[in-house]
Amino acid sequence: MNAWRSWDGRRRGFALAVAAVAIASVLYALILKFEPFGQKTVITIDDVGEALAAAIAAAACAWAARRESGNNRLGWALMGVSTGLWSAGQVVWSLYEVVLGQTVPQPGLVDIGFLSAVPFAVAGIRAFWGDARGTSTRWRVWFDGLIVAIALTSTAWGFGLRLVWDGGGDIGSKTYALTYPVGDILIGTVLILAIRRAAEQKGRMAFLLCGVAAYSIADSAFAYLTAQNAYGAVGSVLNTGWFTGFLLVALAAVYPATGPRAVRQQSSFDLWQLALPWMTLLTAASADFYTAITHQEGGLFQPAMTVVLAVLLTVNMLLERREFLEMFNEIEVSKATLEREFKAALGGIQRLSAQLGHGERLDPSEVHRLAAEIHREAERLDDLVADLVEEEPEPEPDARPEALPAAVSLQSAR
Repeated sequence: MNAWRSWDGRRRGFALAVAAVAIASVLYALILKFEPFGQKTVITIDDVGEALAAAIAAAACAWAARRESGNNRLGWALMGVSTGLWSAGQVVWSLYEVVLGQTVPQPGLVDIGFLSAVPFAVAGIRAFWGDARGTSTRWRVWFDGLIVAIALTSTAWGFGLRLVWDGGGDIGSKTYALTYPVGDILIGTVLILAIRRAAEQKGRMAFLLCGVAAYSIADSAFAYLTAQNAYGAVGSVLNTGWFTGFLLVALAAVYPATGPRAVRQQSSFDLWQLALPWMTLLTAASADFYTAITHQEGGLFQPAMTVVLAVLLTVNMLLERREFLEMFNEIEVSKATLEREFKAALGGIQRLSAQLGHGERLDPSEVHRLAAEIHREAERLDDLVADLVEEEPEPEPDARPEALPAAVSLQSAR
């Protein structure tokens, strides 16, 4: 209750929106499961509900794009296009199934909207990438992405995509059946890397990840159950993944922005961000375990993925160790340089102070010169300390060195 009182109006509104999405998703799943209004009405609720959820996501992304700037504006604009295209595809699906009462042809017109949404989603999420964090620098981010993509592919293959590929039909129908799950894997890979590189919008990216995960599960379940001719039995309930997923994308778009922080410090959540790509390896391992305990004959594909992952992880570990050693050597060199410069500056101040201590023997111009040199050495020490604690030194209102009080008193005495 105290936390609720401390929130501003937008945070309270967002919390209420999250609660509304949770309640709506539960009700949606129950309606699809028990069909309280009859099958035809429930089909209408299902089809229209998915199209409406995607349209809400498109509107929320457009709203976020208007409020953002730079790459964030581009990212939300592209996500708005992606969700809008998916909504258009679902509208066409609804026209076939609800209005015309026909089976939706696949491949067909609906795929134009559904599949064209994928590249826009990938490009939109790519626009959210911030500065490189951790080991994700330059080409290494693509190396990490390859590991994540293979891990997600191995996971999906072990939990059902293999059965889709091994099902009946020609190579064209098999490829079509895998198109949507593969597109989701691509989106998920880019999103996981985006979360790793997210700076001030980690909450948004987390909601976006949950949304993508929800509708990706629905895509994979649809492909798997359709291949097994079992979609009619339990598949309709899994359609909740699309409904909930796009509403989560909408929540990501309207996520309350946090105020800027002068200094961004590392936290436990940052550690979670860095570890997230490697969590996909756990899902790949669980898929291998599931395949083993269910005694499935998976062929050579999944073992090959495991071998490739092992090789890539070994190479990645060697690269990280090399980078660690290089960083350690740079730290040692910097430490030695800093120590040498610090001692030199401190020694200079001590020497000049000793000379200034004999001020009665010096004329005012010499006192001013010594004071200016002491000031320069002090600034040098200040810069060294600032570099040590990674803070920028505050600019002084007047860069002109001032004489010490002793010099002023000497000048007035003369």
